[in-house]
Amino acid sequence: MRETVESWLKKSVEKLKYAGTTSAQLDAELILAHVLGVERTFLHANPQKKLSKTLVFHANNFLNKRVKRIPLAYIFREKDFFGRTFFVNENVLVPRPETETLIEITKKYTKKNDKILDIGTGSGIISVTLKAELSDEIEVFASDISLQALAVANLNAQKILNQNIDFFESNLLEQIPAETLSKITIITANLPYVNRDWVDFEKHNELHHEPQIALYARKNGLELIFKLLYQAQDLPNLRKIILEADPSQFEEIEKYANSCGFSKIISENYTIIFKK
Repeated sequence: MRETVESWLKKSVEKLKYAGTTSAQLDAELILAHVLGVERTFLHANPQKKLSKTLVFHANNFLNKRVKRIPLAYIFREKDFFGRTFFVNENVLVPRPETETLIEITKKYTKKNDKILDIGTGSGIISVTLKAELSDEIEVFASDISLQALAVANLNAQKILNQNIDFFESNLLEQIPAETLSKITIITANLPYVNRDWVDFEKHNELHHEPQIALYARKNGLELIFKLLYQAQDLPNLRKIILEADPSQFEEIEKYANSCGFSKIISENYTIIFKK
């Protein structure tokens, strides 16, 4: 008997629940909708639609990956962010909706002829989105310590912008040309800030599938943020530095930023912004 939308979803939801997935119904629907190339509403409107063996094969392949807690973004090789679809793979973090706040705040504080440098750009969601959202008079640069991540970012720049962004392989500011650093007026950064003590490594967790270098930092998750603040204090034209971190870290970040000559403007959601 051929599988139907309803029968496949029922079995798949049970399988995901047994694996400990908390969003079993949603995940099963997203997988089947992706394979069929339809919206989830189509599944609810057509529960008795029969599925071909080929479709079931592909859906089961995705399902088995999800059972292993591989994020859907890696399974589908894409993730929506700020109204655009980005390519992602296991070399970059899965874009989070919290980072959209950083985009909104950066747009608010950007002026004509600003030069923005995005540190730890990963898949390029910040640098590419800012380039797409802001005036052509604003230049955007980006860097990452990972060449594999930069390859993903460059692909997204070509795909979404149909143009290049100047990407640098660099450990924070260390390998970025002095000529570029001298003209930067705004730095954005979503650096690793997760404290390993926050995570139970004995339990299955989607974080285990993401690049650890892009997630975790020493010194309670603050080591790289502090290093960037220290390096950035000497940039001659820097006006603003806009960071993503956990709100529980904001007090420590502000204290260190003050010691580097920065003062807080605002914090909102997971974003904190300082002026020089």
